[in-house]
Amino acid sequence: MRLLKQALGVLGAVTLVAIIVTLIAPKAVHAVVAAAVDVMNTSANPVPTYDSGTRFQADLCVASGAISVASDYCSLNTGTTFVVPTVTSSGATVKRLIVDDVSGLCSSFNNPTLFIKAVRLTGQFVPDSVPNGETAAVHYLPILGAPYSYVNVPGGVYSNAPETDYSYGQTTHFSFNPGDTVTLAYEFYWPGSGSVDGSCLARIEGTLATQ
Repeated sequence: MRLLKQALGVLGAVTLVAIIVTLIAPKAVHAVVAAAVDVMNTSANPVPTYDSGTRFQADLCVASGAISVASDYCSLNTGTTFVVPTVTSSGATVKRLIVDDVSGLCSSFNNPTLFIKAVRLTGQFVPDSVPNGETAAVHYLPILGAPYSYVNVPGGVYSNAPETDYSYGQTTHFSFNPGDTVTLAYEFYWPGSGSVDGSCLARIEGTLATQ
């Protein structure tokens, strides 16, 4: 009988401890989570948020050379730069432009030895990422696919001109500051003979990070 009473006493103590732990543990976990949020997302150092209703898009074009310019390759997209907005359409202050995709087309003309190898976007470093006092950052997008080369039919500005066409697209995570100017250009391989005649169109897409 005495052993039975002792066993029941131990079992009761264990059960009581389990109940207490069950009641206390969630509060402790919640306290830890709350403390982490308070430290990481304060008014003095807010976490950037994404305005899901404000997607950013810009179309740019760069052209150099007789055929690229005369053919109106860029058409209405004559700008080689854009300025990052400082506010969203809803009036929220922009902290960053996050570019998550860049795609487009490039062409070179009248020189089969000229090959466009990459597209680049140039802008300033974000304020908290300036190494060695540099003032500009260049983001490169390599053109990986094989080019398509041919000779144009007679007539017009393309008359019998060799042409090489490229397409490119890449998921990115580039950051630019509000108010900064972003410039489009292209890199090419050129052995030093023939004309430098080429053009690139680019569609830049991303999201405006706000605070």
